[in-house]
Amino acid sequence: MSQVNELKKALENLSSKEHVISKEATFAKESIQESYQKKSARDVIEKQTVMMDEFNTSITLLMDIFSQSRFDSIMSFIANPLRLIIINFFIACFKGMGFAFGVIIVAMLLTRVFAPDLIQLFIN
Repeated sequence: MSQVNELKKALENLSSKEHVISKEATFAKESIQESYQKKSARDVIEKQTVMMDEFNTSITLLMDIFSQSRFDSIMSFIANPLRLIIINFFIACFKGMGFAFGVIIVAMLLTRVFAPDLIQLFIN
């Protein structure tokens, strides 16, 4: 039975590679991994800080663009549809009155210029 136990122990050592790697090497590997994890944590924090600064700059630029484009006033029109309908109604009324006024002016000019000829045409 001792041979079986020795064989099991040899297989366990072989599978864990304890017989090949010294304890100093495993300790060095663990310390390097710990320092790398600490370093990577610092790098992550630094990268996040840089990204937050870029994000803040982008948000500031977007706020400036929205304030210059009067986006909030356009959204207030869309948010209040009754006001939008009333303003569009008055705009249409003024356009209609402008069109009618223009037609009257053109008709008056045409009658002033061609009135004698038109009278002669209708008389004959």
